[in-house]
Amino acid sequence: MAKEALKIWMELPSDIRSQILSNVWCSDCKTAVAIRDYNVEFSGGVVVLHGFCATCGHKVAYVLDGCQKKSEKNTKKSSQKPKRALKYFIFNVWLYDDYPPTQANRIIRKIQIAETKSLYNFAKVITQAFDFYFDHCFGFYNDLNRPYDSEKAYELFYDLDDVEPPEPHVKSVKRTKIQQVFKRPGDKMLFLFDYGDSWQFNVELEEILNAEKWDLKPLILESIGKAPLQYPPCEDELEDEE
Repeated sequence: MAKEALKIWMELPSDIRSQILSNVWCSDCKTAVAIRDYNVEFSGGVVVLHGFCATCGHKVAYVLDGCQKKSEKNTKKSSQKPKRALKYFIFNVWLYDDYPPTQANRIIRKIQIAETKSLYNFAKVITQAFDFYFDHCFGFYNDLNRPYDSEKAYELFYDLDDVEPPEPHVKSVKRTKIQQVFKRPGDKMLFLFDYGDSWQFNVELEEILNAEKWDLKPLILESIGKAPLQYPPCEDELEDEE
């Protein structure tokens, strides 16, 4: 039985197996992680990977959709719904103070990211695209002008154990996927990073594309304008250099 399951697993393309092995949900880490020390077996008629989270060591498992025993697969083939194709979301992200951007002063990053990524992952990609350190709390808000008056908000505070519970309308950034927030081209959110310096980025969904292959790696498709320094030198430091 285990040999048959292993055979089905090894028949998958190597790139797909690599993507699966690095995107297994961990209930302790509450995010997708890499699986280690895994074995492959049948469970309930489907192929399942059983192993341990490479980050925290907690037990994890991954069910291979569509990889069933041949006898069961043939009998159920006609009734199965086709697997939903993965989609890429193309976003335009620019510093909020520069909106609308002008030809003379545009600081924009065009980002491609899989719809299944969490808002937490999206926030990390945005900050890195602007050469910022991912070292502060943040949130996504539907009110672009008055974020704290937003009816829909997603904050890192929701996911932290050492802070007071957020307002009832605030939701998680680690448990919320991009596709749950951005539904159609033209949808916008304000990404507020670092509540001290209040870096504000306008995030707009420009386009939705079908993925030609199962590659979850985000891409910076276009970079316009030089990003400001996240931590510019203070006056004392400038005087010392002189």
